[in-house]
Amino acid sequence: MSDNNNKNTEVKAKDGFSWWLIPLMFVIAVVPLITVVHVYVCGLEVNPWFSIGGKLYDFFLYYKAFFLRLAGILILFTLCYLMPFGKNDFLKDKKTIAPTIAIGVFGLISLLSAILSKHRIVAFFGGYEQFEGWFVILTYVLCFYTAFGFIRTKKLIVFILDTLLVGSIIIGLLGAFQAFGIDWIQSDWAKPILTQELAGKMDVSHFNVKLNFDRGMSYVTLYNPNYVGTYVATVLPYCGYLIFRGEHIVRRLLAALSTSLLVVTLVASRSLTGIMGIIIGVILMMILLIPYLKKTRPVAIIFLVTCLAGAVLIVTFYPSFLGKLFNNNEQYYLDSLSCKDSTLTIRQDDGKTLLATLDTSKTAQSGWGDTPIDSLIKLTDESGNTISTKVNEDDNSMQITQEGYHPFVLSGVRIRPDDNTLAIFTEEYSRITGKPHEVSSFSSVTDVEGGDMFIDYIRFADSTYEWRFTDVDGKMMIYNDFGRLDELKDTPKAGFEGSYHFASRRGYIWSRTIPLLTDHLLIGAGRDNFVYEFPNDDYVGKRYMGYDTQTVTKPHNMYLQIWVQDGLIGLLSLLFLYGLFIIRAFRLCYKKDRPTPDKGIDHLGIVMITAVSTTAYMVVGLANDSTITSSAIFWLMLGCGYAAEASYRTMDACNS
Repeated sequence: MSDNNNKNTEVKAKDGFSWWLIPLMFVIAVVPLITVVHVYVCGLEVNPWFSIGGKLYDFFLYYKAFFLRLAGILILFTLCYLMPFGKNDFLKDKKTIAPTIAIGVFGLISLLSAILSKHRIVAFFGGYEQFEGWFVILTYVLCFYTAFGFIRTKKLIVFILDTLLVGSIIIGLLGAFQAFGIDWIQSDWAKPILTQELAGKMDVSHFNVKLNFDRGMSYVTLYNPNYVGTYVATVLPYCGYLIFRGEHIVRRLLAALSTSLLVVTLVASRSLTGIMGIIIGVILMMILLIPYLKKTRPVAIIFLVTCLAGAVLIVTFYPSFLGKLFNNNEQYYLDSLSCKDSTLTIRQDDGKTLLATLDTSKTAQSGWGDTPIDSLIKLTDESGNTISTKVNEDDNSMQITQEGYHPFVLSGVRIRPDDNTLAIFTEEYSRITGKPHEVSSFSSVTDVEGGDMFIDYIRFADSTYEWRFTDVDGKMMIYNDFGRLDELKDTPKAGFEGSYHFASRRGYIWSRTIPLLTDHLLIGAGRDNFVYEFPNDDYVGKRYMGYDTQTVTKPHNMYLQIWVQDGLIGLLSLLFLYGLFIIRAFRLCYKKDRPTPDKGIDHLGIVMITAVSTTAYMVVGLANDSTITSSAIFWLMLGCGYAAEASYRTMDACNS
């Protein structure tokens, strides 16, 4: 390009700080720190697999999403301001077309998925425990595009790196304090900050923050220790880079401080995926450094030591890592339970099937819970042959004794509920049947002498767990742990059979997510709609996994998450964008006329360290989800990496 074009590209950068960097700096340094309680109703209570009513409290995500959307608006205005005066020089480069199309396709396919979503408000603005709606995705896209197009000079890159460094020091300090048992969120000074939304609405002096993290575990302001791993894996490579390439002693010392604090925070978060991501990233760095080993041998040695240190960390702090990864000590008896009309289908873990058919002529009568169980239920195999049982009249139960079948137990039970349970139960009856909300309308609710109310149901149990069923107008339905009634159907599953505990029970979630993929080859279900797609009514599988009263909102795998929510095309766009950058980084380092490293921070170093950072992020994504706590950093820095690579490739790198 000509010198004239260089001036056009840098017209807004001049020789120093540019105001349009402020929204980007805010995104990477301030947004991860935002923590304010938000009280809301999520809307999931209309689903029988979710608890009824009640206000929810979010501490870490809602306001991060709010300010990300606000930053997105400012960045959009920034682009409108920059592009006409910059004369779009960077778009004239033919090799700019591919990443521009890829990021555009990602944003557009995500938008189309949101528009066609069954839950559009959630898809656009985010939902329960995620808040990563499409407007947040748009902010990611704008961050990438702004960085790619306009952060091409050394001074601008340094501003971004310094901002990231300051934010990481604060994150590291908070995480290190938590590692040593001093939790900032429980402190008196933090309460006024956390409760800004509640000020004037309630007495916040008695408001207590209760989180389920063990003492000494770091979660910082990032909602979940797993997300600490994502943040550290993304940011730590840049801090390490500044230790060796920072041009001032103060910057190097701050980078060393940040690196130390982030390592302590990562270890205390117990995020193995974070450590693995960093190790893979360091290995990539060593490969990229091979052509420069004669000049950078000390750096390569230090990175090798870092790899060994990571291995020591795993051995020291996670000695039973492989055991935990493949742990499958749970004894499975059931593959599934499902109901069709008055018949309960019981499929064992070995594939054998039992049919338990309810005598609806008896359940139509009030007080049927006392009916002898062997006359209330008929047990057969799939061929209609009667299954032998042993009846215990003391507790009105019968146990299966047929050879080749597990000794399951079925019982007829009557319980006395409290007023709240009875109200929920009868309300559920009314919701399903459309009948008036009156206790007397339902045969399963019995009014006995003295005015006491009882609920009749069938109890099915293996040797560890039990499930309850009741009759709703001749149809057998499950009475779940929320006191709600739901149809019970067979849940599609694929993969990880017998290994559902793989990677801290991710095997189970992935096995239920894989069947969803074929439904989203073109477009997805919409952002934050995974909770609606996942079979949260898989009461059998969830109980075996310990998810009885939990709602699965994410797949714990960024790639599955994007596929289900944005479609396969959206996922392929992201993979193409990342893969193309890695290919260009390798070409830059391995070509015959490869650039020579400059002193201090330079574009070549930014390309290489961005390859490390983004690779670490992608590795962590194998077991973590995309999250508003750190994903914006990934997108912005990937844009900076593309910009630095383009500057070298076009011989248009301008140092200050």
